[in-house]
Amino acid sequence: MSKLPRSLLILFLILLIFGIFYNLGKRPLFGVEGRWAEASREMILRGSWFVPTLNFEPHVTKPLIPFWLIKISEQLLGISELSARLPGAILGLLSCLFFYFISKRLFKDDLAILGTLLYGVSLGFLQFSRLAQSEIYQLFGIVSAIAVYLYFRDKTNLVGYLLFILAMLFGALSKGITSIAVLTIFVLVDIFLYRRFYHFNLKLFISLVIGFFLYFLPYYLTSKELNTELPFHLWFIENIKQAFDPYDNLRPFYIYLYAWPMWVLPFILFLIDSLYKNFKNFQNFLNFSPLEEKLFFITNLLIFLLFTLAKARRDYYILPILPFSIILITFYLQNINEILIKLYTYLSYLLPLLSLLSIIFLKKFGYSLNLELIFWLIVTIILQIFIIAKFIIPKASGDRLVKIMALGLIFYLSEIYFFSVIQPIYYFSTEKEAGIFVKNLLTKNPNLKLCSFSPQEKPTANFYYYARINSKVEDFRELKKDLFECNIIVIRKTIDIEWINSFQTKGFQLVKFESKKDKSKSYYVLYNSSTLKTPSF
Repeated sequence: MSKLPRSLLILFLILLIFGIFYNLGKRPLFGVEGRWAEASREMILRGSWFVPTLNFEPHVTKPLIPFWLIKISEQLLGISELSARLPGAILGLLSCLFFYFISKRLFKDDLAILGTLLYGVSLGFLQFSRLAQSEIYQLFGIVSAIAVYLYFRDKTNLVGYLLFILAMLFGALSKGITSIAVLTIFVLVDIFLYRRFYHFNLKLFISLVIGFFLYFLPYYLTSKELNTELPFHLWFIENIKQAFDPYDNLRPFYIYLYAWPMWVLPFILFLIDSLYKNFKNFQNFLNFSPLEEKLFFITNLLIFLLFTLAKARRDYYILPILPFSIILITFYLQNINEILIKLYTYLSYLLPLLSLLSIIFLKKFGYSLNLELIFWLIVTIILQIFIIAKFIIPKASGDRLVKIMALGLIFYLSEIYFFSVIQPIYYFSTEKEAGIFVKNLLTKNPNLKLCSFSPQEKPTANFYYYARINSKVEDFRELKKDLFECNIIVIRKTIDIEWINSFQTKGFQLVKFESKKDKSKSYYVLYNSSTLKTPSF
């Protein structure tokens, strides 16, 4: 039975749920979120399950599971940021439950709970649990597959093989074959370390054949709906060719040297020290360390090597390494460097002060304070001080696991304050503002034609999501055609003075939605004020 204080356990559960779900729908969509949300919305309009579209053109480069779950959410709850993000948030919470099952198979009660906490408070987990993106779907598939494997790995059980394949396919049909690659590395290392060669049997072969057909079935149905083999061609480009001859995402080979530590924050120093000690005493580690620790140490190294060797690189590609890293850290906690605990303790003393200083930074960047921010700032500081006073200072020479758990919650409070409070309150989106303006304009004038003029870049999926388009927006590259054929015109990124003069001679009015930080997010909406009913801002 766990000896960790019940108050800390309850507080962790409350903060975990709060951190994932609070203000989940308040922040406007940003980055690639619109790709998932808008494609799902258009699938609803078109009554399709197998062909996502953006601006009503096929967008079949990504796996379907996120589209399906977001579509269902939008059908049940309506079109909103909350409905787009909610499926991922729920899967994030469920992945914590599966991670606890993993920890229970590997550690005693206290360490199992603590390992789950380290996973739940990690930067990579919290950030992607709050986004309408495929990363958290993939992470759920990987974590659930590890849990299934550890439960059934001593058995040659057809049900176990099938459940593992299904969990692995959930990740693969959410993000791509990286989840298959990562889990294959993990399983093969385990088989060779423990000599579980009995898993190479007919039941496994049958499960793999079933998995193969289930994996490619959605691609076949997409291909059938489009009446083309394009989905299979794009699958090859996105999953195989990208690894060896990528057409984009060409980041330097060392990107994961800082991306890997970033997703493991705040306890990255534990991971670094664990890797350092294992490398320093590598011979002793291989001969005397527990097999389970070897399994996760070697798996971490091979996953890192795999992603580094692949030529297409982005910082979040390596997120699948997170659960393996947290488990390795949990092993490390059994023989942790006490100096690091002291270092984290001193850092924890600064966090309430840093939370308070956030007001100064917000004011410096021109943001006004509101009651919601002030309320949660006070709550954050009070809780941080309470945990320090009750569990950190009195436990200076006490139970180190209690102290690590308390430290995790102190750091997690700062993460929640940033991701669940500051970001949703202060993130401003020109894409949303421009999209809503166009939506209102079309609502008042439903028979008019909306077009885009894109000599540089087309409007993004985020813009279309908020504009609530019901048919394809035609894009023009020649100004004269746009002027004669369209009633409302959207331009992204930049607008030339000569274009403005041409539009004005035709009676168009200009409304600007400009981003000072990122010009690619600037939008310019033109309409004829003499013939249109103009919505108020």
